[in-house]
Amino acid sequence: MQDTDEVKKKIYQIAAITDRGQRLNKLISPIYQEKLEEMEALIKILECLNFEISEEKLSGEWELIYSTVELFRSSPFFLAIEKALNDEFKSNLFFKLHQLQVGSFGLSTIGRIAQNIDFNKKEFISTFDTIIFGLSTIPILGWFKLLPTFGGRVITLADDLNLKDNSLQMNLQKTKVSKVEGLNKIPIFSTLLMDRWYPVKGVWDKLPWNKESPSCEVSIIYLDEEMRIMKDIYGSIFIYVRPTISLLKS
Repeated sequence: MQDTDEVKKKIYQIAAITDRGQRLNKLISPIYQEKLEEMEALIKILECLNFEISEEKLSGEWELIYSTVELFRSSPFFLAIEKALNDEFKSNLFFKLHQLQVGSFGLSTIGRIAQNIDFNKKEFISTFDTIIFGLSTIPILGWFKLLPTFGGRVITLADDLNLKDNSLQMNLQKTKVSKVEGLNKIPIFSTLLMDRWYPVKGVWDKLPWNKESPSCEVSIIYLDEEMRIMKDIYGSIFIYVRPTISLLKS
């Protein structure tokens, strides 16, 4: 049996080498596949350990360091879509198309991803920083940026947070885009669209094809004071750690 700290150290190394697991995504870069198998084995070691799951251990801020699927899928917004589609193939196809739409030609990239769990308020807050036009130039010919870099922080709020056995359950409520220090706001659209909550649940419930309110759940397969490993309904893995610098207070 490997030492737990040593296992976690190897997990950190693979997360860094593979760009939070995104270099293991065959759509993006079909390399490092041996690292996927290594990571699966390391997670299995931790999963088999005896560990306590409690609201106290889960509470507070976490940062995503690794995912076996697209990073944005850690948000309750996309987890609720996954559940509503009720089909693994359809949900994977939907998210791949979304990734292609927003990520083509370096149009948009995802920065740091944070979550805050508050059982006192029964709230789950998920955020990810998005960077638009990080690099924009004419391939081969270009030696300067064509467009300035913009961005924002997408914040999603879920409530009715409930811990049942090893499962976190919640209901999607609303989302907004806020300014990130150091990134320019998107011209014109920032005044109209940013820094205001959008009632996702209210709109969702009015759409005739949605048979139930937006909700989601994820399973806890490992938890300690500094690491949390989660699994969605189709087995996708998300690994979080306690951040050294708060994302949600910046």
